Amino acid sequence: MLRFLSADWLRAFDEALRAAGVGGRFAANPIAIAQEVGGAADAVRYVVVLDGQGGRIDHDGIADVTFVCDRDTAAGLAQGTMNAQRALTSGRLKIKGEVDRLAAASAALAGLGDVLADLRADTEF
Repeated sequence: MLRFLSADWLRAFDEALRAAGVGGRFAANPIAIAQEVGGAADAVRYVVVLDGQGGRIDHDGIADVTFVCDRDTAAGLAQGTMNAQRALTSGRLKIKGEVDRLAAASAALAGLGDVLADLRADTEF
């Protein structure tokens, strides 16, 4: 089992994105989405890059859009037990950056399917 948001988990996330072969889907609307989780002492930040070359994790990348939340919210979203819209409206999830870029890539994002199903099954939340 991989511990959620650990270095090993992020490596497995990167491998799943690379194996998904999503490059063509994001050639017209590339996007870099960061996730910032936790407080100062236990913060985790990573960037999911989706472009014409495919998908990958970039730890130091610049994001178009950033999602910010605590660990409980991140775990709920990753497990599918929490609705992102409810998390936004309740203030548990915040979005920073170019939200219009997120909207432009929404069809491609929706078409990703569940590329992380196997990773989720091997994750200890």
